[in-house]
Amino acid sequence: MIEVFTGGCPRCATTLGVVEAGKCASCVLVERDLARDSSVHADLVRRYRVRVVPTIVIDGRVKVEGKPDFPWVCGDEFYAWLEKAYPLR
Repeated sequence: MIEVFTGGCPRCATTLGVVEAGKCASCVLVERDLARDSSVHADLVRRYRVRVVPTIVIDGRVKVEGKPDFPWVCGDEFYAWLEKAYPLR
């Protein structure tokens, strides 16, 4: 599961589009719009320590803060790279 925490900004919309375009058919993409429903997502924001939008969380194991500066192309190698480069701490 790919969760994208957004805040209604243009950068968030661009990031959501990049992830949507690069995700594979088996990935589930969920937008967590904090500008619209911040209280609904408060527990996840605390659990993942979301400090900025956009923030991308994958399977509760990977966290990318801000708009990625790399191409988003789903695959095993890409996921392994993300786990090393952006582990959720």
